[in-house]
Amino acid sequence: MVSVPELDTASPRKWRDAADDAVAAAKQCDGLASYARDEVAGTLRTCWVGDTGKAARSRFVRHADDYEAAAVALRALARVYDDLADDIADAQRDLHSALDYARRHDLKVDDSGRVQSTQSVMGPRGGGEHLEPVKHARDIISAALSKATRADIEAARTLRTIEGLTDIGDPKLVRDALKDDSPLGIALRLSGGLDGLHRINVPPTVLAAVDRAALETGMSRKLLLAVLWQEQQWHQNHSPSLRGPVTEFGRLFNWSLAVGPKPDKSLGITHIKLETAREVLEKNREVFKLTDGRYMSELTDAELAAEIEANPQLDVRLSAYHLKELKEDPYGSRSDKDLFVLYAADTPEVRELNETYGDESGRRGGDIKTRGENWDRIEPHLEDAMAWEALGDEERAQAVEQLKSQTPVPRDVYIEPIYSDGGPVGGVGEKDPDLGPLTPSPSPAPPPTPPAGG
Repeated sequence: MVSVPELDTASPRKWRDAADDAVAAAKQCDGLASYARDEVAGTLRTCWVGDTGKAARSRFVRHADDYEAAAVALRALARVYDDLADDIADAQRDLHSALDYARRHDLKVDDSGRVQSTQSVMGPRGGGEHLEPVKHARDIISAALSKATRADIEAARTLRTIEGLTDIGDPKLVRDALKDDSPLGIALRLSGGLDGLHRINVPPTVLAAVDRAALETGMSRKLLLAVLWQEQQWHQNHSPSLRGPVTEFGRLFNWSLAVGPKPDKSLGITHIKLETAREVLEKNREVFKLTDGRYMSELTDAELAAEIEANPQLDVRLSAYHLKELKEDPYGSRSDKDLFVLYAADTPEVRELNETYGDESGRRGGDIKTRGENWDRIEPHLEDAMAWEALGDEERAQAVEQLKSQTPVPRDVYIEPIYSDGGPVGGVGEKDPDLGPLTPSPSPAPPPTPPAGG
């Protein structure tokens, strides 16, 4: 979420200037394309006959396509900057109007847009009329920040697509990639790599558990996937199936700590504490039962810890219900990012910071700041992966083929979503034996985080 200071000090004029520069560069590319296609190719057609001349003309026509494709991308970039400038200017105008209104009515506005009245400290005046200015200012500020945030998110997504267009020399494909929900545009963003992030290393059965838990609790898939990413443990990187000697050792090690010297040890792939799991089970006794009909809440600590370590689908479900309970108190839990942070530390201090600063991570400190920044890093990758997952097999295959057709030499094209449902995601086509296949590098270990789940 864009904060009040960020919107207050934004400079839409700079984006308009950048748009003007992009349009000027696009005009230059148009001129070079016309020159290469019409003047040079035409001259070669007249003066250089034969196969060699034909090859030379073909090369200049390809140069013309490259320049035309660049012009299309640059104009798209200009539109992004202009649209962003318009939306931010409108939101900023509304914010400034609301801030002026707040000053005239002795209202205090914090960085997240929360509005408080000094009259609330002095006691209510008849009928609560003193709260009307608070509501009026809050509604305008909230709408302004939401509009600026939406504009920022849309601009960032389109800019990531445009960044990938540097590898596309076909003007038609460039236009196709810039369409809303374009499979090629999604593929371009996913082919850019994960920026050093590790993948969500779980099998399709766990991803299916995420879908079921999201539907059952009303929590978002993106939030549950983010928890899986953040809480991924060292032994998961050895096997996406969550089976094998290394993984089994990791589970046994966690279990032994939780029932022995570290009873507050977080467990399972969602790193939930035994105490937190018990609270979820007690509040939802009818929901969590064993196959023999017993309530899971009746298990001993050792039995419950063993169940959590052995059953990743259960972990996902427990965490979804825990997040649902965190959301029941709306204070400091208004967004997925708020809940993502609270999953690690649900304290009055963290909730106050969430309420004060909203989704802004920069004002935080320590592990909570790192966790908030992690959300900012992974959110676009999660959204792209979910968009890719929603495509049909034919759409995915066509997008990969389109990418492959634009590579300078025949080689594999690798689509790298932050998680995969198990279907093919790349490796289509012939690879260049000198360059080798494009394969993802080994996933780095996840960053250290505070104990999660309560």
